[in-house]
Amino acid sequence: MSVISRNGAFQPQKLILLKLISAVGLAGYITLHINAVSGSFSKEISDYDLERIQGSSTKKNTTIRTRRDALRTFTPVIPNHDHTTDMDVIVYLAQFGHHSSYGQQTDGVNEITGTSKLNHSLTTLYKNYVDDFPCDVIVFYSEDDSPDPELLQELKKGRPRLRFEQLEGQWWSLPPGLSMSTRRSWKLPGFSVGYRHMIRWYSKLIWSYLHGLGYTHVMRIDDDSYIYSTIKYNLFEYMRDHNKRYAFRQPCTDSVGIGHLNDLMDEFLKDNPNATTPELLEHYHQDRKLGFYNNWFMADISFFLSPPGSTFLDIVDRSHIMYTQRTNDLLIQSTLARLFLQPKEIQWFQDFTYQHVTISRRKVESGCPSVGALTRGEGTDISLWRQRSDEFISRFSSACHLHATVRKDDRAFNNSAYYDCIGSKLCTMEILAFENGHYLQKIASH
Repeated sequence: MSVISRNGAFQPQKLILLKLISAVGLAGYITLHINAVSGSFSKEISDYDLERIQGSSTKKNTTIRTRRDALRTFTPVIPNHDHTTDMDVIVYLAQFGHHSSYGQQTDGVNEITGTSKLNHSLTTLYKNYVDDFPCDVIVFYSEDDSPDPELLQELKKGRPRLRFEQLEGQWWSLPPGLSMSTRRSWKLPGFSVGYRHMIRWYSKLIWSYLHGLGYTHVMRIDDDSYIYSTIKYNLFEYMRDHNKRYAFRQPCTDSVGIGHLNDLMDEFLKDNPNATTPELLEHYHQDRKLGFYNNWFMADISFFLSPPGSTFLDIVDRSHIMYTQRTNDLLIQSTLARLFLQPKEIQWFQDFTYQHVTISRRKVESGCPSVGALTRGEGTDISLWRQRSDEFISRFSSACHLHATVRKDDRAFNNSAYYDCIGSKLCTMEILAFENGHYLQKIASH
């Protein structure tokens, strides 16, 4: 976290916050309640962090013995926002070389690097959204990555409010109590430690980090995710105006590490039966693998910093399953949203064309889409969609089995032979979503 504000001014409050975080080893669970009229405030510390700071912790010459002592030493960071968009941020987590787990990648034809992917994603983001609805854009990168400063300056050209921040220390580390000495016993060893740090970042740590910078809403977009049609309204304003607390672009299913997550949630709901509703629990039990493909998502940050969500995130972090089982942020975010939010609080955006595809490196299907898809935005110009979908299909050999689906819910496409979704099995979710009584059917599309 920088002690320099977005307008370049030094912020002593943030320096105090950093000292507190360093003193108590805070794992990212900070919730502020600020009364703008009286200037009063209170801070909640999770039981997990309270256990860690009670007793005789003496770091940075600071001794904290009780929750009250922690409150006395805490100075809130009160953002000085001039306009609404200062509360909104779009974030990336980039790798400038080859992927730490996937290695060298292609788009089906050409080799791509982290830098080329990010540059293309930023181009489509600014062209189709940020140029019309300006907001902050932060590209995070890990302490293991050291991009050339000249490269970062080049990427910033013509892209207002774009900045780069390195994640280090507690923001890019193993959770308390987990040692690298156990690494050999972790499931799916092909996924790097950095990949698991990414899971922890998007599951647990990002919320307190962004909250500490004064943001209230976030849009995440992956560095190989592309927005291919114009978004004609402010998505953040839509979220606020319609009381939406979580949003996604593509539904999917996932099951890696889900058994351990299910066990934790079952135990949590046993101890906290009022945390959800019977109806939400029924849908959850029908298909626990259902998730929101969170390479693109939007969220009200306070949802993940408030019980019951924050309480469960503490439990997940203590369990270490993000590392030992590779239980991912997709499942964790999706589970919290499905159980602790009403369907009307979740938005399924379907009115912009979006692509996120991972190309397989397995010998049998090498060079073919393994997960993800190109999905048409409702109302997209037919000629533009034909051009985009034809280009997408042309990148893959005839040996690739591309899944494709057609929905007949858009008048402009009723007589069109072109698909709505092309790529992996993710496209089948477009059909499943509209089955009678399915959970996704309850989520408004626009």
